[in-house]
Amino acid sequence: MEQESVNPAISSILSEQKLKNIVYPARLFRARLNEEMQRANRTRKPFLYIKIYAHQFDIFGWARPSQIVEKTWRVSLLTMFSHLRFIDVIGYLTDGNGIGIILLNSDLSTLESIRKEILHKLNDAGLIQALRFKPRKPIFKAYLYSGLQEKENLEMAKKVKDFNAMSGSFFSLSRLNLDHIWTHPHKIRYRHIIKRTVDFVGAVLGVIILSPILLFCAIAVKISDPKGPVIFKQIRVGKNGHHFVMYKFRSMYVDAEERKKELMALNETGGKTFKMKNDPRIYPFGRILRKFSLDELPQLFNIILGDMSIVGPRPPLPEEVAEYEPWHRMRLSVTPGLTCIWQVSGRSNISFEGQMRLDNDYIRQGGKIADDIKLILKTFKVVFKGDGAY
Repeated sequence: MEQESVNPAISSILSEQKLKNIVYPARLFRARLNEEMQRANRTRKPFLYIKIYAHQFDIFGWARPSQIVEKTWRVSLLTMFSHLRFIDVIGYLTDGNGIGIILLNSDLSTLESIRKEILHKLNDAGLIQALRFKPRKPIFKAYLYSGLQEKENLEMAKKVKDFNAMSGSFFSLSRLNLDHIWTHPHKIRYRHIIKRTVDFVGAVLGVIILSPILLFCAIAVKISDPKGPVIFKQIRVGKNGHHFVMYKFRSMYVDAEERKKELMALNETGGKTFKMKNDPRIYPFGRILRKFSLDELPQLFNIILGDMSIVGPRPPLPEEVAEYEPWHRMRLSVTPGLTCIWQVSGRSNISFEGQMRLDNDYIRQGGKIADDIKLILKTFKVVFKGDGAY
């Protein structure tokens, strides 16, 4: 078993307890957490991931030891230990400054009963009044993972918000996302800075170099279909479910969204996204824009704003995300992109499930800058040929 460098308060309280559960080292605990997420995807049985911190700062946020925080942490941890079953998992957090607990087959009702019990014990210990002052960070962080279809998760959003409203600053609850347990290489500081710099500089240069084409497309759209706007704005879903406004040259008639319902039976992707050849909602010049992906050029401004990257999974619509299965959400763990692996591997000819798997493969590979450059070069080749675009 590997040695852990942990807060002395953690070592002290663990040595006092006769736990039936193994206390996993941080690396193995993270691996177990990933396993439980995969299991929940299969069984659709929820679990709670709880982090209890032993931060050495006082209630006012100054960096000095606080007996109040230590006592609060101790009460919280002892209460959690009383709820442990042999199937639950306990381990050290990566920074060595807290304990993580996975309560299997547990949901929001379980967490609410634990919260009430902790607050009751804190009140008995005379700590509630002191905790009225906001800690710099929550001591007790909880994450809920259901393994359900996304639209069912979205229904829990209000319950999560209500839980946090009742809990003040001591507790916090949020949904568990992949990047809470898996460090994507783009989250490593130097690589994130490099990728963001490449995105920003590349997008700015793209706008400057392509400005004549951008101007031509804008004029052509207005002449081809003067009834509607030149730029089509649409809400898309970005990293970790963040919504943003995505820009495109309008390639469809102004009533396209209304007519979409009539055409859903003709969807050719076999999934949640809607694509069809010879879509009657596209006006003539719009077909040229789509064939050569010229309608996507205004997304260079989304890249400059930071909502998108040059390379990454394409940003989906909110109604598409609502139909996602749990494993589909992996593609939301990174910043969406202007081009992606499936766009250079067949574009719209690839089924929805195929697109999801290719995006997940790209994410697992780490998104190296060299690989991104290869995808960009392949994109130019595919765009010039115009294959698979409709």
